[in-house]
Amino acid sequence: MGFLLSVAGFDPTGGAGVLRDVRTFSYFGFLGGAVVTVNTVQNTKGVKGLSFVEGSFLLSQLKTVLEDFSPEGVKVGIPHRERSVNEEISEIISSLSVPVVFDPVLSPTFGVSFVEKVDTIKPILNVSTLITPNYTEFLKIEEFLKRKTFIVKGWPYGDRICDVLFVNGREIDRVCHERDNRVVRGTGCAFSSALTALLAKGLGLKEAFREAVDFITEYRRSAFEIEGAPQLYPSL
Repeated sequence: MGFLLSVAGFDPTGGAGVLRDVRTFSYFGFLGGAVVTVNTVQNTKGVKGLSFVEGSFLLSQLKTVLEDFSPEGVKVGIPHRERSVNEEISEIISSLSVPVVFDPVLSPTFGVSFVEKVDTIKPILNVSTLITPNYTEFLKIEEFLKRKTFIVKGWPYGDRICDVLFVNGREIDRVCHERDNRVVRGTGCAFSSALTALLAKGLGLKEAFREAVDFITEYRRSAFEIEGAPQLYPSL
């Protein structure tokens, strides 16, 4: 069984972050490990507080995991707030020569922002195989993506919402959906970690994109309500 690594934030509810990533890796048949960039105080109503892991501790944890495990893919979620730490993370993961999927989580659906200065994440953008911003995040980092391979999630097209795949800044595929009012927890994390697993399995980019979109369609369809929570909780 192959091993995949998530470098991302910790959501204590398990709906997003590294717990969601590892669960998604398992769904696709991989063992999963995680290095936490930031601990959060949050529930389904939003992020109320956060504490970034001290840089040298984070890097020591990452290096120690890699002494034992050789990941077949890496998913990066919430980056560190310090550019210098992101530079070292980038150097380490790029040396692995495996797919690197970066979900540039700049802020949560509800609550306080994670990243204030976009330039902080540029080192990770530079080493990523695939970048998966949502539409709001895309508007903030568009200038860094001109020759990159990326997927914009939730691009509004009239009365539809589309996921759009770009290679070298040029659109090559698009899948559109009817709009709905379902706010499902962790869709961005699950989408990027599904892509990591599918690319690690050796699927081509377009095939991995289509399969990840299908996975998220089922992920959203099967989500259920938690009493008092504004977001639906995934069953997958």
